[in-house]
Amino acid sequence: MCSQSKTSTRQATVTAMHKDDQYIGLLKPWVLTPNTQIDKDKEYFTVATWGTMHSLNIFKFAWLTSKIGKQLHSEGSGLIGETRQVTNWGFSDCRGETFTVWQKRENMAAFYRSGAHKNAMISMKDDVSFRVRRVWVKGSDLPTPGDYESNKTFVLRIKRGDFPEAVKKA
Repeated sequence: MCSQSKTSTRQATVTAMHKDDQYIGLLKPWVLTPNTQIDKDKEYFTVATWGTMHSLNIFKFAWLTSKIGKQLHSEGSGLIGETRQVTNWGFSDCRGETFTVWQKRENMAAFYRSGAHKNAMISMKDDVSFRVRRVWVKGSDLPTPGDYESNKTFVLRIKRGDFPEAVKKA
């Protein structure tokens, strides 16, 4: 019972950390998938992942993320673009975030269940406490590749909850 209470307290703490996190640090440049046509009026499915882990796990996380990146940017993945950041808040709180925009919700679901991503999720399941936001973003709201300020503004808008929530499908 004590262990269950400790787990519940940790989960509540992590949820509060995620909700309050408005920090922008080492944000990678916005990468647009080559040959992507963006309709400024269309809403695109967007996923923001946030995870906290002990800093000893960051090397494993980085290695797995590099493998995921190759699959993520492969032809036909349905990815429109992405950015990510890693921040270190201390020895026991290293955070990794990703922000991905997809042509269709189904593209993201297929990627999530496939290859490198699935293997990383299994490998890190006990090491990272993840939270996810799913939102709809219009093409006109996407950042300009190479423009740090538009990328930062885009990420902050997701974190603040400025975009309509994409309710998880049952």
